[in-house]
Amino acid sequence: MKANPAAEQSDAQILEIARQLRVAYALKRTLRYSTTRDLTAHSESVAEHVFGLFFLAEYFIEHEQVGPTLDIQKLHSILLFHDFGEIMHGDVPYHMKTAVHEMRERDDARKIFGSLPEPLGTSGYESWEDYEGQKSPEARFAYALDKIEPLFELLDPINERSMKRLKFSYEKHIGKKFDATKDFPVMRRFLEAITADMLERGVFWDKDSDR
Repeated sequence: MKANPAAEQSDAQILEIARQLRVAYALKRTLRYSTTRDLTAHSESVAEHVFGLFFLAEYFIEHEQVGPTLDIQKLHSILLFHDFGEIMHGDVPYHMKTAVHEMRERDDARKIFGSLPEPLGTSGYESWEDYEGQKSPEARFAYALDKIEPLFELLDPINERSMKRLKFSYEKHIGKKFDATKDFPVMRRFLEAITADMLERGVFWDKDSDR
């Protein structure tokens, strides 16, 4: 069995690797067509999030025990299509998402994939359904990666302000992420180290003091 390469590393070492991986995130802010963006406020498109997933997948596939057994083409398809249900009405942070939002997203996904040319519409919808139902090892890997990717996005003094702006508490932050990474010890190790750093620096919204 492949050893967990992160198991013997300190939080400081894990954070250093996270910062190294975050170098690629500069592409999220590298704009085309000579346009500009207000870099004093946090913003991120869903497509930029998907880029982050593709990039991080290259690292974690090589380090998680299950990585070598995954169908990489299938994983890439799931990563590409998993958020297409958000095209029509946008992204809702998961601590704010209700059953109504989820139902609307499912309806939107059917409409979006139904509007695509074949066979893209059918294959894309199958990948989307696989992710939603967590039917395959690839879907479960993608789900775990999707839950930890924001850790890297927020590893920035401007971006992390979104946690308090959106009233994102530590409890809301850790819940789904902890469950999602139960079978992925390397992702779990990054979750633990980065979250500990966020806690120490007071990044999370505190409901008791409403700050």
